[in-house]
Amino acid sequence: LLQLAAELAALVFELASLTRDGVLAVTGGADSLEKLARRAHRFEHDADQLVIDAREAVRRRPEYGAFRPLIEASDDAADELEEAVFLLGMLAAAKPDGPVLGPLRTLAGLLDEAAREWVKALGHAAHVREPGAADDTDDFLTAIDRIAALEHQTDDAERALTAAAVRHAADFRQLHLYAALGSKLEAACDALKHASLVLRDHILAGLASG
Repeated sequence: LLQLAAELAALVFELASLTRDGVLAVTGGADSLEKLARRAHRFEHDADQLVIDAREAVRRRPEYGAFRPLIEASDDAADELEEAVFLLGMLAAAKPDGPVLGPLRTLAGLLDEAAREWVKALGHAAHVREPGAADDTDDFLTAIDRIAALEHQTDDAERALTAAAVRHAADFRQLHLYAALGSKLEAACDALKHASLVLRDHILAGLASG
């Protein structure tokens, strides 16, 4: 199940990277986002399949039920990011420019970093029960703490994006798309934080009992 979670985390990271790249490409027009949207859809489909596999594994081994909310929260992040890439295509068609793109890039960058830390956390989690794994345990907890800090930063970044959009969006369509993108990206980071806290509690409980 840790391996399934790690594979899902890798897909979330790919989706976060696509979102970041999509924000950078959004001024190039809608055509530039079509390829990214197709890739995002494939990644999200693969993530859904991993969730099905994880649910079946938990059904067979109910003692690992703690992994189900972890996997589902990570999948929530994948869903939000895939939707964000779709919305970026609509924003590109609306021909955005000006000062609102800066806060949007900041928010997408925070998601990319949070997804990277989630991959790290799961990588270290696989080794914390091994002899002499103090460094892995420290690195695991550092990654978890970093995800929490990034989630707080995304809250601030979403507010900054909303404020910039209210002041500078060219029309209501752009304003709506900026607001929806901010909501999707903030929700994705919140889902990663939730998944990371479930994993932290599971790992620490195992260490305490072992």
